[in-house]
Amino acid sequence: MAEKTEQNQSKLNSWSSMRDRFVPSGTPLTISLSCLIGVAAGYGAVIFNMLIASIGKFSVQQAYAMAVSTWTFWLLLAVTPAIGLFLVAWMTRRFAREAQGHGVPEVISAVAHEDGVIRPRVAFVKVLASALCIGTGGSVGREGPIVQIGAALGSLAGQVFNLSPRHLTILVAAGAGAGISATFNAPLAGVMFASEIILGSFAVESLAPIVVACVLAQVIHVQASGAGWWPAFGELKYQFLGDWGQLPSYIMFGMLCGLVAVSFTKMLYRCEDIAEQKLKSWWQRALLLGLVVGIVGVGYELVLPRVAPAVDRQVKTPALFGVGYDVVHRALRMQNELKPVELQDTKQTAAGEAGKPVNEEIALDKRRMRVQLFWFLPLIFLKPILTSLTLAGGGSGGIFAPSLFLGASLGTSFGLICNLLFPQFSANPGVYAIVGMGAVVAGTTHGLLSAILIVYEMTGDYRIILPIMIAAGLSSWVARYIDPESIYMKKLSRRGETLARGLDMQSLEHVRVRDVMIRNVPTVSYADTLEQIIRVARANLHIESFPVMDADNKLIGIIRAEDLHRVLDADLEPNLVNAEDIVMKSPLSVSPELNLLEAMRDFGSRDIETLPVETGTGSARRLVGLLLRADVLSRYRREMLQSR
Repeated sequence: MAEKTEQNQSKLNSWSSMRDRFVPSGTPLTISLSCLIGVAAGYGAVIFNMLIASIGKFSVQQAYAMAVSTWTFWLLLAVTPAIGLFLVAWMTRRFAREAQGHGVPEVISAVAHEDGVIRPRVAFVKVLASALCIGTGGSVGREGPIVQIGAALGSLAGQVFNLSPRHLTILVAAGAGAGISATFNAPLAGVMFASEIILGSFAVESLAPIVVACVLAQVIHVQASGAGWWPAFGELKYQFLGDWGQLPSYIMFGMLCGLVAVSFTKMLYRCEDIAEQKLKSWWQRALLLGLVVGIVGVGYELVLPRVAPAVDRQVKTPALFGVGYDVVHRALRMQNELKPVELQDTKQTAAGEAGKPVNEEIALDKRRMRVQLFWFLPLIFLKPILTSLTLAGGGSGGIFAPSLFLGASLGTSFGLICNLLFPQFSANPGVYAIVGMGAVVAGTTHGLLSAILIVYEMTGDYRIILPIMIAAGLSSWVARYIDPESIYMKKLSRRGETLARGLDMQSLEHVRVRDVMIRNVPTVSYADTLEQIIRVARANLHIESFPVMDADNKLIGIIRAEDLHRVLDADLEPNLVNAEDIVMKSPLSVSPELNLLEAMRDFGSRDIETLPVETGTGSARRLVGLLLRADVLSRYRREMLQSR
């Protein structure tokens, strides 16, 4: 008997050690999986970009190169987006509907409603569909797809190892952030995007896996692609030298970006509604809207020489087709020759290293300013329209790159106008292009910190961070004031999905824990046996965790349902195990005066479903209730219904 008791105690101690080691979210297993996810996302980004380049080379690029000499290829170029959009719509409808659209809302929904579960096939279908859409001229970005691909890889890893929902959602966020990191060579922006946009919180427990995944994704992408460690848009040499006379222009520009961002969001879903109303069949929407995208994109290239004959065509694809980063590069190189910048020579490679592609600056006098203005102005209106039509037609691609494109075009146009009208109070047009990229992204996504960081890492230039912060902050404020929902959240709300995050959570700030908690608390004594604990659990099936009290009736910790299940699975003698052996000591407890928003953050910090409620401090602490996560969510839903 004594020998059996020792064996049971040995098993229990071993299990308890493993439990204490792996209960926190930053576990070795989670971090190890995040390493694999980072590596997979890095290689996934490389394969995805190669696939886009291959499809584009044998379709749009080849037709564009031949179109100069014959009209036949202009016609072929005009119908290519329609063919691509038709194939993409068929593919996503047939194999994975989640792969349609810009992808990020689906990841957010999976985290909020599906405990991070994403079907593995989504990653494969998303790669093919988005590459085909972008490569054939669809006016969308590649960042949303790689976010969804990385998230699907993270979800797959978590499902294979049967992780808890909390750990699974962290891995999904890690995969999403790794996708951003690999695409832009921006690990900090990836971390911020995963926390701010995907998870909707900056919980410390999730940072380690996300950081590991983002850093490894960047390293793998740099090494595998041969792109080098340079920023995505590294041809800049602007700085803000405290010229306060320019600040009014940044303030005006930031507010303008907010208005443009809201307009883009509304246009995106308005086009979707009109397309579904007027064109009932998916193939009709794909073919007709794809044809419109092709005609407008080709029409712009044909009309351009008449409007701005001095602008040379230096890109491999039409400006309005695909991601459009050639246009962004051009915008960032705009420099008023009357405002020389005496910093490093742009003809030199970054840090004196060989292999970095160098872009000559575009020096502008007043005549060339007008020419460039006529070239960029139409893009402000045409790019959002074509992106909206592409997605309304069933396309697969992101809105991040179109937002950057829109911000750069808007910023360049704004800068050119300011330099023509008020040269003494204006910066170089390229500066406004940088600022516009961050401001429009902040306005569309409502991810202020993500927008600032991603523009910084994409440019590698911190010297104009103040104008970016001013413009992005104002843009985000204007956009939130007009429409509280971001471009991602609006898609979810249109489907009837509500998330307990962001501004929605403010409804919980006015409700106290005392208004929701259970007052008649079932407790167990530290000396209660396993049989006694099970008896209490069966009598209170609606409660998943039970407070454990010591001899002085003071709270020791809690016993969770999963703790009981693990002990039962360990085949231990019930009478030889008591509550003190399996209690989760020193759990978080909350005050009855705490608001529910703060309580929800406490739930997430320890991955528990129940929180003890205590009054007093020190030795005078007394258990007065129990707060259930389910009751908090139920109260939230009630508050949301009443507000509507």
